[in-house]
Amino acid sequence: IAAYEFPAMRNELTQASLALSADRIGGEVGQAMRRFAETGDPAAAKILSSRPEFVGQVRTTCVATMAQAGHALNALPQSAKVSVNCRIFPGVPIEDVKAQLVKVVNDPSATVTTLNDPTGSDASPLRADVMDAVRDAVSARAPGIAIMPGMSAGATDSVHFRALGVPSYGVSSLFMRAEDGFAHGLNERVPVAGIRESLEQWDRVLRALAR
Repeated sequence: IAAYEFPAMRNELTQASLALSADRIGGEVGQAMRRFAETGDPAAAKILSSRPEFVGQVRTTCVATMAQAGHALNALPQSAKVSVNCRIFPGVPIEDVKAQLVKVVNDPSATVTTLNDPTGSDASPLRADVMDAVRDAVSARAPGIAIMPGMSAGATDSVHFRALGVPSYGVSSLFMRAEDGFAHGLNERVPVAGIRESLEQWDRVLRALAR
């Protein structure tokens, strides 16, 4: 599973995100971002896939995160279980990913099952009114900051709304260094000062979209 790469993919959101961020990143990675956004260049996808911060923008990923085997320290294991976390690119059927994992494992004695009844959906479309509302709210808080769309590789409740045809968007409101986040870690944290500022930003966005 670790050695397998799912096909590279693009959508309206990732194309815009990669193209707009290319100059800021610069160098070989920035050039790869622009090439992949414009043409879907496989070589560019390979470069981006080698970077943890970009691989989820160009393809589905499946990573083994937990393993369990055996029942005693002095006995060979009779069975083993591996949990695999998949971040599925919007629009890719969950059953297709499962079927591909079965092919990759290629072991008749192994069983691949899904947990938690996962839901698949397409990406939400880019909307000018949403971008304008976010741009206005962020500019009121920190003038001059560039606003650009992005696609999260994680799961949120919006997947259920999107599956019902309701466009859904997440708006980042925490200003912090990437290395200070520790997302999902035992020391995950946010700046205390950022909580009130985040609420004020979201309030401004919601009021603009509710007009």
